[in-house]
Amino acid sequence: MLYVFCVGAVSSEQKRKVLVAREDLVNALSLVARRRGSTLYSLTNEVIEQALRAESMGVSLREVLDVYEVLKANRSSGQTLIPVEILVAMASRLDSKSFEEIERLWREAGRWYGEYLAIRFRDSFRDSGARISQLERFLKEVRWEFVDLVIHGEGDGVRVRCVSPQIPAEVMRFLAAFIEGVLEAFNYIVERRSIFKGILDVFARPSK
Repeated sequence: MLYVFCVGAVSSEQKRKVLVAREDLVNALSLVARRRGSTLYSLTNEVIEQALRAESMGVSLREVLDVYEVLKANRSSGQTLIPVEILVAMASRLDSKSFEEIERLWREAGRWYGEYLAIRFRDSFRDSGARISQLERFLKEVRWEFVDLVIHGEGDGVRVRCVSPQIPAEVMRFLAAFIEGVLEAFNYIVERRSIFKGILDVFARPSK
């Protein structure tokens, strides 16, 4: 059912306009307005203003909220940004035993992060196609801004590719460990991996 309501004027010079919206959405918006101690009129104008603000920045309101959702999830899960220069410096100073220990910690961190996403966004990760696209979105938005990351289905498995020419192979191994941990949390088993300077290619299949 459609619902007609008026929004618009904030001064005597401005005119009101009639908008048509779904009744369930208007009712939900009315509840939000009451909780905030506001009016439907004021809240509707605020929503429209923010949607226009997003458009003026070249993005949709949906895109803004999607990014916020990712940032909030990463902050809640304890994720933090590490400058690439620090990762490179750390990797270059580790002996083989210490390197293997740090690599193991990256894998465990990835596994925990994958479990967190699976619980926090269980509806979004319900089917394999959505799971792959959502994983790519979450990794791209926050942790992997310094690599060209692509995650896609391949046969019955999933393939992850990262390219960043300036990143040494040691750091790519850390990234691979994290990604493999995430995949393990979603019941994938890594079958092959190729890691070089600036290149990471991982293929995994669902566990039986």
